[in-house]
Amino acid sequence: MQGFFVEMLITFILVFVVISVATDERVHAAVAPIAVGFALAAGVFIGGPVTGGSVNPARALGPVIVAWENWSTVLLYILAPIIGGVLAALLYDNFIGKADAPEE
Repeated sequence: MQGFFVEMLITFILVFVVISVATDERVHAAVAPIAVGFALAAGVFIGGPVTGGSVNPARALGPVIVAWENWSTVLLYILAPIIGGVLAALLYDNFIGKADAPEE
């Protein structure tokens, strides 16, 4: 259960940052690559000790398929990122995306 929560959290962070900086016209375009890179690094640092910090279901499923073992972890790497990504999109869409741009 701890691994599920960690994978969900790191996917939530990554998707939220990507939506916030790469798709929002209120954010300067030069900030996006730096913010996404830092979010990915934070996700790997958080998830590394617990689940390997894959952040990407394809990266986690590839070794399982090739080695043909550890099939008990497959749901962890499929469901947790989906739930984390959906929660990040809902949070952004319902709260952050509707905010007004700051006045200059």
